[in-house]
Amino acid sequence: TISAGSTTGSTTFSPTGDDSVYEGSETAIVAITNVAGGATESGDQSVTITITDADSAPTVTLSSNVTTVAEDGGTGTVTATLSIATTADVTVELGAAGTATSGTDYTSGVTSTITISAGSLTGTASGASIADDIYEGNETVIVSIDSVSGGGATENGTQSLTVTITDAESAPTVNLSSSSASVTEDGSAITLTATLSNKADEAVTVPITTSGTATEG
Repeated sequence: TISAGSTTGSTTFSPTGDDSVYEGSETAIVAITNVAGGATESGDQSVTITITDADSAPTVTLSSNVTTVAEDGGTGTVTATLSIATTADVTVELGAAGTATSGTDYTSGVTSTITISAGSLTGTASGASIADDIYEGNETVIVSIDSVSGGGATENGTQSLTVTITDAESAPTVNLSSSSASVTEDGSAITLTATLSNKADEAVTVPITTSGTATEG
């Protein structure tokens, strides 16, 4: 209200207190809706006020509930955590590296997309190891962040975590056998067979040497 005989009047604009939710800078546009008392608005009047967020933009950190899982039935969950909640969904695209292969050694869910819903601090992705009967040795899954979008969030530095899949099979051993214990001198032949105790994920070479009273060649 501008009192009679005065040229100005004022009101107070006060943003609400810190809400502990990152919103980024916001604007309030104040305009005149109508004027009474014999005066009129000078054109279209409006004032824009920027409210600077008191909170820093959120960052994303990765964590896992396991560092090692068994090849037979092992499961794990990756959690993406925001430093502060935000008013928009945050999408965290995960990537994978390591010696294990997605879809062969573990399900792809653990390296999928994590969505942290608006107002929340965490989101998760889960996966499981895939068993086979082939010896591969222990293998690793290295989960990292490919990108972060939404809510003004960014990756907290460079995030990665490593999970080891423990092989259920023992390292194979080799047994040598012969189709016969004796052979005649007239050009007969026998077959020597090398047998692994279990399959391996790479070729196994078994060099053979001879000894005894017979001479090779």
